[in-house]
Amino acid sequence: MNDIDRERERKFQEMYVRILKSPLYKTKLSEHALNSIKLSNIQTLPLTTKEDLRKAGIFGHLAVDMKEIAQYHESTGTTGEPSAAWFTQKDLLVGGRQLKECGVRLTSEDLVLIRFPYAMALPAFLMQHAAWQTGAGVVPASGRTIVTPYPRVLSLMKRLSVTVLAGLPREIELLAEAARLGGSEPSKDFPAMRAICVAGELMGDKRRKHIEKLWNVPVFNMYGSTETANIATMCEYGTMHISELDFFIEVLNEDGSSSVAYGERGFAAITTLSHQGSPLLRYFNEDIVSVESCSCDCGRTGANLVHYGRSKDRIRFGDIILDVMDIQEAVYSLSPAPDAWKVIEQEEGLHFLLDSHCSRKWSEENVRFRLSSQLQVPVSVEITTLVDRVELMSNVPSVKPVYIKKRSNDT
Repeated sequence: MNDIDRERERKFQEMYVRILKSPLYKTKLSEHALNSIKLSNIQTLPLTTKEDLRKAGIFGHLAVDMKEIAQYHESTGTTGEPSAAWFTQKDLLVGGRQLKECGVRLTSEDLVLIRFPYAMALPAFLMQHAAWQTGAGVVPASGRTIVTPYPRVLSLMKRLSVTVLAGLPREIELLAEAARLGGSEPSKDFPAMRAICVAGELMGDKRRKHIEKLWNVPVFNMYGSTETANIATMCEYGTMHISELDFFIEVLNEDGSSSVAYGERGFAAITTLSHQGSPLLRYFNEDIVSVESCSCDCGRTGANLVHYGRSKDRIRFGDIILDVMDIQEAVYSLSPAPDAWKVIEQEEGLHFLLDSHCSRKWSEENVRFRLSSQLQVPVSVEITTLVDRVELMSNVPSVKPVYIKKRSNDT
């Protein structure tokens, strides 16, 4: 056992004692002896499902006294009950440290404009802590609010010589479109910008390269959730490194009964080794991921994580299984890549709605052929308007985008 494994085992033992203080786990783990549990036999312990958390209620997995809580957060899911999470001051500091491991390498010379929403969502606060821990300054330009519409954010970026932009991928794309509408060229007219950090939405390689081309700076992805905080960050070589001293990740089959082969897609089960406020054991979060070992040029070893989307968005046509990553990679392989897109599942195939200010460069026939060839399912295409560009340039806040509309989904 190496030093990292020993440290993870120690943290797991401490977490197991801590987690028994929460009402949910006091009941859930009542038949599991404390002294016989190790990381090596974690699969003998029960999974924690989203339904478990819903039934337990907001306070169900709170594992510390309320006087230790610094912040409360909820997910902004479009369906079902929101997911709750409790954070102590230490949790927030650890969350900031996790984001510091990102390849952006923040320094005291940076000024970070944070475009993540500051209302209930977690990423803005963790990004703020990461900036503070490195000495970087922060511009809190929250998304989805009338206080900081897109033109004002772009003005702040120019006037303040912002060096790093952090936000949801969709917000970064919309800022680029707003810049274009305002007569600016995002790849040239923000010379102080050196990097972009994104989280909160799925982002594959094709989408990342599209955003990098829009702004002419490297883009660094981060993966996590409200319930767990940040699990993995992208280094300068594009590898998503898991924060292995803070998380133990299993990749399981669809019913959670066993692990899939190393490197294959499966369902994530996340154990938070460091979290104090509301720790989670084998949290089956319904995300589809793969994990495999890597020896990266950045010098880090350990595991590389790839996120393919959520199981609720998975689409099946006979033997063909399409995750959001598969669809997104196909969409962003188009030239030009769209300003906005949406796909509707239909009985006979997929119907794509595509919007681009350069749509004249598209041929519906060519777009349909390219998407169908990549996805191996029947495709129909509608070139339309999805972005209200008048609203984009006015004082109207953005809303959470819906990229996939399934036949069984009314959203």
